Amino acid sequence: MSPRHSLLTVFAVLLAVLSACALSATDDDAHTRVGDKMPAFSVDAASGGSFSMAAQAGKVVVVNFWATWCEPCMVEMPELESQIWQKYKSSPDFAFIAIAREQDKETVLYFHKLHKNFTFPLAWDPNRAVYAQMATGGIPRTYVVDRNGIIVYQGVGYGFGSVGEIDRAVKKALAQK
Repeated sequence: MSPRHSLLTVFAVLLAVLSACALSATDDDAHTRVGDKMPAFSVDAASGGSFSMAAQAGKVVVVNFWATWCEPCMVEMPELESQIWQKYKSSPDFAFIAIAREQDKETVLYFHKLHKNFTFPLAWDPNRAVYAQMATGGIPRTYVVDRNGIIVYQGVGYGFGSVGEIDRAVKKALAQK
């Protein structure tokens, strides 16, 4: 088998795996829908302190659930960093939190130490206490919440273009006063 053929085979398998992961969790797994009020929650953050939805009142918020073992999450995270966090982090009307589902503080802090290129805020949800308010399965899972605390976007899995959908939802929510 030629190196080019091997590379194409690997790419095809990776594409199939990512597509399957994106489709593996359906809306049947969600407890929330676009138009619902985002459930209230608070999590400890890797930077110290905590992150709570109540403290974000009046802001557009991106909430992303992920895990260190989740390959689609690892593919999505650099895009979230470059296309969402870096683009909007300086806006006082924007907040972002990436919550590691079923992972503890030590695991998230170790991950952060190894992946300093992810500069967005990280948190952990070791017992799915926060995640269980939103869904029963499927990561990565991302929400965009408007200034009134209403979910204006929710997506599960990673697919080509999904971070662009998140970006459009954030841009639209920030434009509304």
